[in-house]
Amino acid sequence: MSIIQSIINKTFRSAELIHKEQITPTTYHIRIKINGDNLKNYIPGQQLRVLVGLDNMMSLSNLVRTYSIWYYDELTNQADLAVCIFSNGQGAKWVQNLEYGDTIYFRGPEGKFTLSPDADNHLFLGDISSLAHLYELNRHTGLMAKASGIVYSSSKEHYFDDIYPKRNFGFLESCANTLEDLIAEISWSGVSKENTAVYIAGETSICVGLHNYFKKELNFSPKQIKTKPFWHPHKKGLE
Repeated sequence: MSIIQSIINKTFRSAELIHKEQITPTTYHIRIKINGDNLKNYIPGQQLRVLVGLDNMMSLSNLVRTYSIWYYDELTNQADLAVCIFSNGQGAKWVQNLEYGDTIYFRGPEGKFTLSPDADNHLFLGDISSLAHLYELNRHTGLMAKASGIVYSSSKEHYFDDIYPKRNFGFLESCANTLEDLIAEISWSGVSKENTAVYIAGETSICVGLHNYFKKELNFSPKQIKTKPFWHPHKKGLE
């Protein structure tokens, strides 16, 4: 066993690829069977840090990518992930080359972009890179909670349905003025501030703009707003 493989075995868990499907021109759906123990204490909205750069060990920025858990079945110890390939970077090359039965190394689950348990109303806002994550949050909001969402992209061909749908999200075809279009849509729809949690995900500048809008224009408390950038233009490894 090589030194690198020994380090991987000590610091990462392993899983087997049991399903792979390209569900849109820009997204793959994969399902992995986790070896060994369940994902103990998994909280919906957490992610896995996946080793994707074994063929490019010289570049640390290409070594690991973060993918949200789209759905986790504790009984079968299987997890579904959505892997976007917009950037055509290392993560895209990795998923395109995956074959059934391949071993996948990961760490986690981890992350704090999870549900606010005390909220009665939930609003989800994000782009395609965050869609699977928002689906997982939406699925766990509870039977009595009110929830809605807006997902944006340059084309609806990038949009995909949830594995086990609970509620559909609205879709906004974005253009050069994405932030302004989202704010107009939110304003038109009307958002109740009382006991509402807002979840904002996607590209960094849109996340910052929406966070400021809810905080400064709608006077939401910072505790009501959860924000997670999923990617930043020209920056590797923030998927």
